[in-house]
Amino acid sequence: MRKFFSRIYFLIVSLLILTGGILIFLYLCQVRPYVVQTGSMTPTIPVGSVCFVNQHISYQNIHEGDIIAFRLGESAMVTHRAVRIEESGIITKGDANRVTDAALVTEENYVGKTIFWIPEVGNFVRYLRTKQGIIFLVAGAAVLILTGFLLDNGKESDTSDEKNSP
Repeated sequence: MRKFFSRIYFLIVSLLILTGGILIFLYLCQVRPYVVQTGSMTPTIPVGSVCFVNQHISYQNIHEGDIIAFRLGESAMVTHRAVRIEESGIITKGDANRVTDAALVTEENYVGKTIFWIPEVGNFVRYLRTKQGIIFLVAGAAVLILTGFLLDNGKESDTSDEKNSP
């Protein structure tokens, strides 16, 4: 039974390390995750998805049909499709919207090109930002650390028992 729990523990820790490594790699490549808050891009990008935006792709390299992220005001991040490119800026529209956006995307408010998204993960990220989510994270980390110690101590007692047996 201890072997089973050791394998499950190793799998969980490996997945967490792999996920962390991928996120660090993406961050170093100037790819930032953003949680989709509204349904303006449904069904293409559902509410609660995490969009990964490549900030390294320049404004000049955007083409009609690309999904881009841009700032609207000081804090709002918008992810919409580029429907027309003009000298004055990029005209965008959410896939679920009937009309184009009133504001143009310019080099000043352009953030990057959305390169992929993962549905539903944003709902979990939003949960982790709540009081209950923080408690869940702390408790989960404590359980992982405690499990690691218990499994490690179990290995030491198993090997010491083997050395003492005739």
